[in-house]
Amino acid sequence: MNTILIPVYNDWKSLNKLLLKINSTSVPNLNNNILVVDDFSLIKPKINFKKIKKIKKIELLKLEQNVGSQKAIAVGLNYLNSIKRNFNFITVMDGDGEDNPLEIKSMINLAIKNKKSVIVSCRKDRKENFVIKLLYKIHLFLTFLLTGNWISFGNFSCFHYSNLKKILRDESIWLAYSAAVKKNANIKRIYAIRLKRFFGKSQVSLSFLILHSLKIITVFLKRVLLISLAYITIIYLLSLKFSSIFYLIIISINILLMIIKIKNKTKNNLQYSIKKIK
Repeated sequence: MNTILIPVYNDWKSLNKLLLKINSTSVPNLNNNILVVDDFSLIKPKINFKKIKKIKKIELLKLEQNVGSQKAIAVGLNYLNSIKRNFNFITVMDGDGEDNPLEIKSMINLAIKNKKSVIVSCRKDRKENFVIKLLYKIHLFLTFLLTGNWISFGNFSCFHYSNLKKILRDESIWLAYSAAVKKNANIKRIYAIRLKRFFGKSQVSLSFLILHSLKIITVFLKRVLLISLAYITIIYLLSLKFSSIFYLIIISINILLMIIKIKNKTKNNLQYSIKKIK
Protein backbone atom coordinates (compact mmCIF):
# COMPACT_ATOMS: atom_id res chain seq x y z
CA MET A 1 0.00 0.00 0.00
CA ASN A 2 1.27 3.45 -0.96
CA THR A 3 -0.02 6.71 0.50
CA ILE A 4 0.54 9.72 -1.75
CA LEU A 5 0.67 13.04 0.13
CA ILE A 6 -0.23 16.09 -1.99
CA PRO A 7 -0.37 19.67 -0.65
CA VAL A 8 -2.94 21.84 -2.45
CA TYR A 9 -3.82 25.51 -2.33
CA ASN A 10 -6.82 26.42 -4.52
CA ASP A 11 -5.59 24.46 -7.57
CA TRP A 12 -8.22 21.69 -7.56
CA LYS A 13 -8.28 21.60 -11.36
CA SER A 14 -4.65 20.47 -11.43
CA LEU A 15 -5.28 17.98 -8.62
CA ASN A 16 -8.09 16.34 -10.60
CA LYS A 17 -5.83 15.94 -13.62
CA LEU A 18 -3.05 14.54 -11.42
CA LEU A 19 -5.44 12.02 -9.84
CA LEU A 20 -6.45 10.84 -13.32
CA LYS A 21 -2.80 10.29 -14.22
CA ILE A 22 -2.10 8.49 -10.93
CA ASN A 23 -5.15 6.31 -11.55
CA SER A 24 -3.97 5.43 -15.06
CA THR A 25 -0.50 4.44 -13.82
CA SER A 26 -1.75 2.32 -10.89
CA VAL A 27 -0.86 -1.37 -10.99
CA PRO A 28 -2.87 -4.26 -9.46
CA ASN A 29 -0.29 -5.12 -6.79
CA LEU A 30 0.07 -1.52 -5.60
CA ASN A 31 -2.97 0.19 -4.12
CA ASN A 32 -2.69 3.95 -3.85
CA ASN A 33 -4.25 5.97 -1.06
CA ILE A 34 -4.30 9.75 -1.46
CA LEU A 35 -3.89 12.24 1.38
CA VAL A 36 -4.68 15.75 0.13
CA VAL A 37 -3.53 18.50 2.49
CA ASP A 38 -5.71 21.52 1.80
CA ASP A 39 -3.65 24.56 2.82
CA PHE A 40 -6.71 26.64 3.77
CA SER A 41 -7.82 27.08 0.16
CA LEU A 42 -10.16 29.94 -0.70
CA ILE A 43 -11.77 27.75 -3.37
CA LYS A 44 -14.01 24.92 -2.23
CA PRO A 45 -12.52 21.44 -2.90
CA LYS A 46 -13.94 19.89 -6.05
CA ILE A 47 -12.80 16.37 -6.90
CA ASN A 48 -14.10 14.26 -9.79
CA PHE A 49 -14.42 10.62 -8.70
CA LYS A 50 -15.80 9.16 -11.95
CA LYS A 51 -12.54 8.06 -13.56
CA ILE A 52 -10.32 7.28 -10.57
CA LYS A 53 -11.65 3.85 -9.60
CA LYS A 54 -8.17 2.38 -9.12
CA ILE A 55 -7.43 4.77 -6.27
CA LYS A 56 -8.59 2.98 -3.16
CA LYS A 57 -9.09 5.90 -0.76
CA ILE A 58 -8.86 9.70 -0.71
CA GLU A 59 -8.65 11.65 2.53
CA LEU A 60 -8.80 15.44 2.81
CA LEU A 61 -6.85 17.06 5.62
CA LYS A 62 -7.97 20.69 5.79
CA LEU A 63 -5.79 23.20 7.63
CA GLU A 64 -7.47 26.03 9.51
CA GLN A 65 -4.89 28.58 8.36
CA ASN A 66 -2.64 29.04 5.34
CA VAL A 67 0.93 27.97 6.15
CA GLY A 68 2.55 27.21 2.79
CA SER A 69 3.39 23.91 1.12
CA GLN A 70 6.34 23.00 3.37
CA LYS A 71 4.39 23.20 6.62
CA ALA A 72 1.41 21.57 4.90
CA ILE A 73 3.65 18.59 4.10
CA ALA A 74 4.92 18.61 7.70
CA VAL A 75 1.35 18.48 9.04
CA GLY A 76 0.49 15.65 6.63
CA LEU A 77 3.50 13.56 7.63
CA ASN A 78 2.84 14.12 11.33
CA TYR A 79 -0.75 13.02 10.76
CA LEU A 80 0.41 9.82 9.03
CA ASN A 81 2.80 9.21 11.91
CA SER A 82 -0.05 9.53 14.44
CA ILE A 83 -2.58 7.12 12.90
CA LYS A 84 -2.75 3.36 12.78
CA ARG A 85 -0.65 2.42 9.77
CA ASN A 86 -2.40 0.87 6.77
CA PHE A 87 0.40 1.63 4.30
CA ASN A 88 3.97 0.52 3.66
CA PHE A 89 5.23 3.42 1.56
CA ILE A 90 4.74 7.18 1.45
CA THR A 91 5.12 9.30 -1.67
CA VAL A 92 5.25 13.10 -1.42
CA MET A 93 4.58 15.13 -4.54
CA ASP A 94 3.27 18.50 -5.70
CA GLY A 95 -0.18 18.74 -7.24
CA ASP A 96 0.53 21.13 -10.11
CA GLY A 97 1.81 18.57 -12.65
CA GLU A 98 5.52 19.32 -12.45
CA ASP A 99 6.16 15.97 -10.70
CA ASN A 100 5.64 13.12 -13.16
CA PRO A 101 3.32 10.41 -11.73
CA LEU A 102 4.87 7.94 -14.19
CA GLU A 103 7.92 8.00 -11.92
CA ILE A 104 6.02 6.76 -8.86
CA LYS A 105 6.15 3.07 -9.80
CA SER A 106 9.94 3.08 -10.37
CA MET A 107 10.49 5.10 -7.18
CA ILE A 108 8.50 2.59 -5.13
CA ASN A 109 10.38 -0.33 -6.72
CA LEU A 110 13.61 1.37 -5.71
CA ALA A 111 12.23 2.06 -2.21
CA ILE A 112 11.38 -1.65 -1.86
CA LYS A 113 15.04 -2.49 -2.53
CA ASN A 114 16.32 0.36 -0.33
CA LYS A 115 14.00 0.43 2.68
CA LYS A 116 16.48 2.41 4.78
CA SER A 117 16.69 5.26 2.26
CA VAL A 118 14.43 8.00 0.96
CA ILE A 119 14.21 7.98 -2.83
CA VAL A 120 14.43 11.59 -4.05
CA SER A 121 13.80 12.86 -7.56
CA CYS A 122 16.50 15.30 -8.66
CA ARG A 123 15.72 17.79 -11.37
CA LYS A 124 17.60 16.89 -14.54
CA ASP A 125 16.03 19.81 -16.41
CA ARG A 126 13.61 22.60 -15.54
CA LYS A 127 10.89 24.01 -17.82
CA GLU A 128 11.41 27.57 -16.59
CA ASN A 129 12.87 30.84 -17.86
CA PHE A 130 16.55 31.71 -17.72
CA VAL A 131 16.28 33.93 -14.63
CA ILE A 132 14.61 31.21 -12.53
CA LYS A 133 17.16 28.64 -13.69
CA LEU A 134 20.01 31.01 -12.82
CA LEU A 135 18.59 31.76 -9.38
CA TYR A 136 18.18 28.04 -8.76
CA LYS A 137 21.85 27.42 -9.61
CA ILE A 138 22.88 30.25 -7.27
CA HIS A 139 20.74 28.67 -4.55
CA LEU A 140 22.42 25.29 -5.05
CA PHE A 141 25.96 26.74 -4.87
CA LEU A 142 25.18 29.03 -1.93
CA THR A 143 23.64 26.13 0.00
CA PHE A 144 26.69 24.00 -0.75
CA LEU A 145 29.14 26.73 0.29
CA LEU A 146 27.36 27.30 3.60
CA THR A 147 26.29 23.76 4.51
CA GLY A 148 28.41 21.36 2.47
CA ASN A 149 25.20 19.78 1.11
CA TRP A 150 24.08 19.63 -2.52
CA ILE A 151 20.26 19.57 -2.33
CA SER A 152 19.08 19.34 -5.92
CA PHE A 153 15.68 17.84 -5.15
CA GLY A 154 12.35 19.17 -3.96
CA ASN A 155 9.25 17.55 -2.53
CA PHE A 156 8.95 14.61 -4.95
CA SER A 157 10.14 11.59 -2.98
CA CYS A 158 9.19 8.11 -1.86
CA PHE A 159 10.16 6.05 1.16
CA HIS A 160 9.32 3.04 3.32
CA TYR A 161 7.32 4.06 6.40
CA SER A 162 10.24 3.12 8.69
CA ASN A 163 11.96 6.35 7.58
CA LEU A 164 9.09 8.55 8.73
CA LYS A 165 10.19 8.89 12.37
CA LYS A 166 13.72 9.75 11.25
CA ILE A 167 12.45 12.56 9.02
CA LEU A 168 10.29 13.92 11.86
CA ARG A 169 12.83 13.56 14.66
CA ASP A 170 13.53 17.30 14.99
CA GLU A 171 12.00 20.63 13.92
CA SER A 172 13.67 20.67 10.49
CA ILE A 173 10.51 19.49 8.72
CA TRP A 174 8.77 22.79 9.62
CA LEU A 175 11.40 24.77 7.73
CA ALA A 176 11.95 22.76 4.55
CA TYR A 177 11.02 19.19 3.67
CA SER A 178 13.96 18.49 1.33
CA ALA A 179 16.49 19.77 3.87
CA ALA A 180 14.89 17.70 6.66
CA VAL A 181 15.17 14.59 4.49
CA LYS A 182 18.82 15.33 3.68
CA LYS A 183 19.68 16.03 7.33
CA ASN A 184 17.81 13.18 9.04
CA ALA A 185 17.69 10.30 6.56
CA ASN A 186 19.76 8.45 4.01
CA ILE A 187 18.87 9.40 0.46
CA LYS A 188 19.12 7.69 -2.90
CA ARG A 189 18.87 9.95 -5.92
CA ILE A 190 17.10 9.37 -9.20
CA TYR A 191 17.02 11.89 -12.04
CA ALA A 192 13.96 13.06 -13.93
CA ILE A 193 12.86 16.02 -16.01
CA ARG A 194 10.63 18.45 -14.20
CA LEU A 195 7.49 18.85 -16.29
CA LYS A 196 5.41 21.94 -17.04
CA ARG A 197 2.49 22.87 -14.82
CA PHE A 198 -0.88 21.50 -15.90
CA PHE A 199 -2.55 24.91 -15.87
CA GLY A 200 -1.43 28.52 -15.69
CA LYS A 201 1.78 29.94 -14.29
CA SER A 202 3.30 29.57 -10.85
CA GLN A 203 2.09 32.18 -8.37
CA VAL A 204 5.22 31.81 -6.27
CA SER A 205 7.02 35.15 -5.87
CA LEU A 206 10.74 35.83 -6.02
CA SER A 207 10.74 36.83 -2.34
CA PHE A 208 9.14 33.49 -1.44
CA LEU A 209 11.82 31.58 -3.37
CA ILE A 210 14.60 33.51 -1.61
CA LEU A 211 13.04 32.87 1.81
CA HIS A 212 12.58 29.17 0.99
CA SER A 213 16.25 28.96 0.02
CA LEU A 214 17.25 30.55 3.32
CA LYS A 215 15.01 28.15 5.25
CA ILE A 216 16.76 25.19 3.60
CA ILE A 217 20.11 26.59 4.74
CA THR A 218 18.73 27.32 8.23
CA VAL A 219 18.04 23.59 8.76
CA PHE A 220 21.84 23.17 8.93
CA LEU A 221 22.44 26.22 11.14
CA LYS A 222 25.00 24.57 13.44
CA ARG A 223 27.04 23.44 10.46
CA VAL A 224 26.71 26.88 8.86
CA LEU A 225 28.15 28.47 12.02
CA LEU A 226 31.15 26.13 11.97
CA ILE A 227 31.79 26.60 8.24
CA SER A 228 31.41 30.37 8.63
CA LEU A 229 34.01 30.33 11.40
CA ALA A 230 36.34 28.41 9.08
CA TYR A 231 35.82 31.00 6.31
CA ILE A 232 36.51 33.86 8.73
CA THR A 233 39.71 32.14 9.90
CA ILE A 234 40.91 31.61 6.32
CA ILE A 235 40.15 35.21 5.37
CA TYR A 236 42.02 36.44 8.44
CA LEU A 237 45.07 34.30 7.70
CA LEU A 238 45.13 35.41 4.06
CA SER A 239 44.83 39.09 5.08
CA LEU A 240 42.60 39.86 2.12
CA LYS A 241 42.21 43.50 1.07
CA PHE A 242 38.44 43.63 1.61
CA SER A 243 38.32 41.21 4.53
CA SER A 244 36.04 43.47 6.61
CA ILE A 245 33.36 43.25 3.89
CA PHE A 246 33.59 39.45 3.89
CA TYR A 247 33.28 39.41 7.69
CA LEU A 248 30.19 41.62 7.51
CA ILE A 249 28.53 39.43 4.86
CA ILE A 250 29.20 36.19 6.73
CA ILE A 251 28.07 37.55 10.09
CA SER A 252 24.93 39.11 8.54
CA ILE A 253 23.96 35.80 6.90
CA ASN A 254 24.31 33.95 10.18
CA ILE A 255 22.23 36.53 12.07
CA LEU A 256 19.53 36.31 9.38
CA LEU A 257 19.45 32.51 9.62
CA MET A 258 19.14 32.70 13.42
CA ILE A 259 16.17 35.05 13.06
CA ILE A 260 14.51 32.65 10.61
CA LYS A 261 15.14 29.78 13.03
CA ILE A 262 13.51 31.67 15.92
CA LYS A 263 10.50 32.76 13.84
CA ASN A 264 9.83 29.24 12.54
CA LYS A 265 9.43 27.25 15.71
CA THR A 266 7.55 23.96 15.61
CA LYS A 267 3.98 24.30 14.35
CA ASN A 268 2.75 20.83 15.28
CA ASN A 269 -0.17 22.42 17.10
CA LEU A 270 -1.75 23.60 13.85
CA GLN A 271 -5.46 22.84 13.79
CA TYR A 272 -6.98 20.74 11.02
CA SER A 273 -9.95 18.59 10.19
CA ILE A 274 -9.76 15.25 8.39
CA LYS A 275 -12.40 13.45 6.41
CA LYS A 276 -12.57 10.54 4.02
CA ILE A 277 -14.02 11.63 0.69
CA LYS A 278 -13.65 8.36 -1.25
